[in-house]
Amino acid sequence: MCMQRLTGSAYSPLLPHHHLRRSHQPSQRRVRSSNGAILLPSTLPTRQFSYDQLKEITDGFSEEHLLGSGGYGRVYKGLLKDGEEIAVKLLYEMPTLDDVQFMREFNNLTSLQHVNIVRLVGYCHETRPECAEYEGRTVVADRIHRALCFDYAHNGSLHGHISDEFNGHDWRTRYGIIKGICNGLKYLHQDLKSPIYHLDLKPANVLLDENMLPKIADFGLSRLFGEEQTKITKTSFGTRGYLPPEYKEQNVISNKFDIYSLGVVIIKVMAGPEGHSRCATMSSEEFVELVQGNWRARLEAPPIHEPGPEAYCVQVKTCIEIALKCVAQKAEYK
Repeated sequence: MCMQRLTGSAYSPLLPHHHLRRSHQPSQRRVRSSNGAILLPSTLPTRQFSYDQLKEITDGFSEEHLLGSGGYGRVYKGLLKDGEEIAVKLLYEMPTLDDVQFMREFNNLTSLQHVNIVRLVGYCHETRPECAEYEGRTVVADRIHRALCFDYAHNGSLHGHISDEFNGHDWRTRYGIIKGICNGLKYLHQDLKSPIYHLDLKPANVLLDENMLPKIADFGLSRLFGEEQTKITKTSFGTRGYLPPEYKEQNVISNKFDIYSLGVVIIKVMAGPEGHSRCATMSSEEFVELVQGNWRARLEAPPIHEPGPEAYCVQVKTCIEIALKCVAQKAEYK
């Protein structure tokens, strides 16, 4: 089927990778499953933290430790006593949240072991009586604190590293990021017994470690899918600009949802924040020629990369062609 061919090429580009720098390889020992998926060692248990512990390691959830915020919580940098740095995602108190958001992300993450998926270090789920103001009086009420803790990403999110073809990271770094995201998404869609659809893949939800290795993160909107891998939903998912036409028009959710988002991410990694809007104003052939030409000009500028720019130009063309297939308006489903 067309969709099978599309996803097969989109997840893991079959491009020469011997020119990738060694820094893109993870520092942890890697293991391969029987189906070839790259896994992380599962020897580290998920730790349970108290709210007071998290408050201590983030200096009282201070602004100096704040890494960012999203629709469901704020993320802080925490420093454990053994010197390990972690990211603490403190979920907002929301009347409609209950434990649904917390448990969905927790359950999804505890089942995932892949070098390109963020690792869950620990969690906090604690109910404690606290004083609060209510109708002009001070009352004592139960308050639930929920938090998820992850490996700290030293280079932040991919969102802060997006730039056009002439500035920012070189091609080898960007190619390593693209390849890592593809491998992580392939693991979620194809290597798990029950596929997981992320449903909010975007640069802000891809973290980069000290070696610029990408880690897909933020699984709060993710859904497990069994045999029925295409569904109609009334629930709101994703982020504007990364939503496939069939979802916007008919509320259809399938693996095409993530594949479309992947295409947008690849285009932005290769051609900057305005890359996707630029490609909408020209034909696929014109856009491929434009992006490849821009990268050729940068690759041929002194000092010339060894063994020469041509191998990289081939990678550029292949990656941008894959990205355009991902965002194609028509898709066939099984």
